[in-house]
Amino acid sequence: MKTERTKNYLPRIQDKELEDLLADFGAVLIRGPKWCGKTTSAERLAESAIYLNDPDHLEEYEEIASQQISLFLEGENPHLIDEWQTFPSVWDAVRGKCDHSPDNGLFLLTGSISPKPGSTKHTGAMRISRLDMESMSLWESDESSGDVSFAALFSKKNGPIKGRAKLDKAGITAAIVRGGWPKAIAQPPRKLSHYGEQAFVSICETDIQEATGLGLSKDTTAAILASLARNITIPVTNETIIKDVNEHGQPLSEDTFYEYIKGLRRLFVLREVPAWNPNVRSATAIRSIPKKEFYDPSIACAALGLGVDALSYDFKTRGYFFESMAGRDLSVYASALGGSLSYYRDRYGLECDFVVHLPDGRYGLFECKTGSKHIEEGSAHLNKLLKLIKERRAMEKSVVLREPEVMVIITDGEFAYRREDGIVICPLSCLKP
Repeated sequence: MKTERTKNYLPRIQDKELEDLLADFGAVLIRGPKWCGKTTSAERLAESAIYLNDPDHLEEYEEIASQQISLFLEGENPHLIDEWQTFPSVWDAVRGKCDHSPDNGLFLLTGSISPKPGSTKHTGAMRISRLDMESMSLWESDESSGDVSFAALFSKKNGPIKGRAKLDKAGITAAIVRGGWPKAIAQPPRKLSHYGEQAFVSICETDIQEATGLGLSKDTTAAILASLARNITIPVTNETIIKDVNEHGQPLSEDTFYEYIKGLRRLFVLREVPAWNPNVRSATAIRSIPKKEFYDPSIACAALGLGVDALSYDFKTRGYFFESMAGRDLSVYASALGGSLSYYRDRYGLECDFVVHLPDGRYGLFECKTGSKHIEEGSAHLNKLLKLIKERRAMEKSVVLREPEVMVIITDGEFAYRREDGIVICPLSCLKP
């Protein structure tokens, strides 16, 4: 189905997976943040569509939802139902239609808000498959040279690594502030922070209320996002965030805090990266708090009022935000392999920013560093963690703990190469899936 949005479509890494899921299941649900390109990706494959958040038809749609929900399902297949969660009973109607049809590829559902638990009667298992989408990685936005294959890092151990970054340091900073929003990439904004700022305003003023059904304060939402941005990539306790918000002038109780966090998760603004426990230290030594990460770093920039100039001269803050953007890209590339992310940190100061886990048990250790002088520090962390893993394997033969397939330092530098100790140095704008 051709629309104005699909005319200059920028290919997404998930396109092939979306086609495969649609061929094998009755329906596919595409989930992800607002403005990340879910609807456009679905429109490419759809033959018909209905947009349930269209304000010109809202009253009519409300009447249909109360009388005959099946009318939303009418149209040539695959039929796109955009923002389906506007009327949660659509889910059960789609599931029922898939139950009674021998065909696959009937429906595409898109949504930027996860439905509340209990708002649907059925899970949709084996009828409705799920595909998560994020804002665009640097490879998808054509800002990576693609000289280093993420998948090959796991399959060509100790093989040659050679590549050159497509973005310089200024370009990386601009990409952090601009974000991975498809429209901002297709039509670069006059002010790079515009899309992150508008996403931030929308979250605080309308989206959080819609996601929770509660009259949550826009000012408190902004204060929570600002606190999370100040602690970006750092595993902090909820109590720390609550205290920080209170100290910045917004009264916030623990119970109310969790309502905000649940809303931000449902909006795909925040995700949690779990801690990895490889059993190389005592359980009390390893940090077990999940890291709360932004789906897109531009929202974190907006929460703190950071533009390109401010971020360019605050090297420490820029380093944290670079790690956040690297986490987004690693998540996108890992998902293409069916993988996931975790992190490692212990009370002795040993850390690994991201551990990429693949479904077959292989994993890789990834550190993120800005500036060449920090590469040695990152290498020391990775080699020390590898040593602990080897010692644990040698000490307890019954422990099922394999060694990492690859150890990588993601940088904002110019060249990709492999060090003598086997660690790969790779600019973020060298990577492809």
